[in-house]
Amino acid sequence: MELNNYMAVREDGEGVLGKLLYYSLSSILVDRDKLAEICEGIGFPYSSNKRVALIDAFRSATGDIYDSKTVVGSYGREIIKVYCRDNKTSDGTISRELVKETLDASTNSYKKLANLTFSKDVGISYTDLAYDEHVDAHDYCREAVELYELYQTCAGRKHIETLLEAYVESLSAVKLLARGKMYFVPRERMDRLEVFEDLVRLLEESNILDGKHRAPLDSNSMYVVDDAKQREKMANAFYRSVRREIADYAERANHLINTGSESAAVMERWIVRIRGLEAKKREYEAVLQRELHDTDEDFTSLGYLADELAIRARGIHLSRDRGKSAA
Repeated sequence: MELNNYMAVREDGEGVLGKLLYYSLSSILVDRDKLAEICEGIGFPYSSNKRVALIDAFRSATGDIYDSKTVVGSYGREIIKVYCRDNKTSDGTISRELVKETLDASTNSYKKLANLTFSKDVGISYTDLAYDEHVDAHDYCREAVELYELYQTCAGRKHIETLLEAYVESLSAVKLLARGKMYFVPRERMDRLEVFEDLVRLLEESNILDGKHRAPLDSNSMYVVDDAKQREKMANAFYRSVRREIADYAERANHLINTGSESAAVMERWIVRIRGLEAKKREYEAVLQRELHDTDEDFTSLGYLADELAIRARGIHLSRDRGKSAA
C-alpha cells in the first residue's frame, strides 16, 4: 500500500475522513518511573506495574543481544551475526546460548560462544566462553548482565508496544497493512493522535539504549480527504481488519462455551469486547456514509455467541447468590 494513493490535506476542516497513522518501534528501555511521569504529564492512560518477573528480565536482556558485521575470514569477506537462542532447560534453570552465525550462499554455519543461564537463586550467569577471532563473547555476556539489571527497573519494547497498541485500539482504528504499523483513525477520534505522537517522541528522548543497529522510534499522521475513492479504500480496510477480529472473538467465545467456563467475569469481558466491535461497525458506517453489509452475517453469529455468554454469566451469578443465601 503506497501513501501516495491517499489524498492528504494540511488542515483539518470539512471533507476530512480521518487520519492515517504510522509508527515504528525499535529497541527501547525507559525507566518505569520516568514512563509513568511522561504519561501523566501528557494525559496518556497508563497503569504502573512495579513488579517485574526476573525470568522476563532474563529473556528480554538476552533477546536484545544482537550484532551483525562483515569480517575477513578464511574464505574472504563474510557476514556474521551474533545473538542468543534457546538452549535446554532443567531443574529450574533456564539456559540460552550465545551463537555466531556465518551466512553462506547455501548453508549457514553456527558456532556456540557461551552459555547464559538464569535461576531464581543465582540470577543471571554465563559460562563456557569460547574463543573466536572475530567475536569477544565476554563483551556480549557482560552486555546481557547489564541489560538484565536494567530490565528490572525499566519498561522494554514489549511493554511499550502493548501500551501503544492498546491506545490505537481505543481509537477504533483499522489496520491498513498486514505487517507494519499503519492504521486509519476515523475523524471523531483523530484529535487524540496528538497525545500518541507526543508519547512516541518523549519515549525516544528518554530511551536508555543507543545501539548501532537501532532505528529511532517514530510516528507520523496525515489527513485523508473525504471522497468516494477514499471511502471505498477505508471500507475495504475495515472489512479486512474486522473479519480478523470477529474470527478471534468467536474463537474465544466458543472456547468459553465449549469448555464450560465458570468464570462470569471473563465472559462479561468478552461480551463487552463483542459489543464494542458492533459499535465500531456502526461508527464506520457513519464515517464512510454507507452500510457495511458484507459482515452482517458474521456479526449476527457473533451476537448469538455474546447472548449465550450473557445467559451463562447470569446463571453463574444466580447460582452463587443462591449458595450465599443458603449459607
